[in-house]
Amino acid sequence: MTQTLLSTDAHLLRASEKTNLAVSFSVPAHTKRLDIRFSYAPKTLDGEAARPLIEACLQRDAGEFAAQYPDWTHFLPLKNLVTVSLDDPNGFRGCAHRQDDVQAHFLTEDAASPGFLPGKLPAGVWRVMLNIHALVTQSCDCTLKVDAEVDEHGR
Repeated sequence: MTQTLLSTDAHLLRASEKTNLAVSFSVPAHTKRLDIRFSYAPKTLDGEAARPLIEACLQRDAGEFAAQYPDWTHFLPLKNLVTVSLDDPNGFRGCAHRQDDVQAHFLTEDAASPGFLPGKLPAGVWRVMLNIHALVTQSCDCTLKVDAEVDEHGR
């Protein structure tokens, strides 16, 4: 039987950049599979809206070499980057630090998506961490859903 353990949305502001947002959920006994779906939008900042950020970055970080980059459009598009990490009641279970703005991951006792550790899925409080690496847009909307396949017969 499939159960939705978590379904939530988050509205992130640029001030959230370089922070982490922890979201906890309870995993029931006899869980055989976890499915994590995560998405965020917008992914990119393009055109003139990106120009002030690019020019400020060049001035701040390139210093005397900034003149070597006269065409700011070379750096387009700028990208938001929000990733997920996962902890079970005993500690770290993996992470997906990828550029994709739509992601799907799974864990079972015998297999898991790349970056995650297969193994028993203990009952208790688990945590998804949204790692907000870069927000170049004024805001960003995230959707996170966790489903569990639970053996209703307790096997």
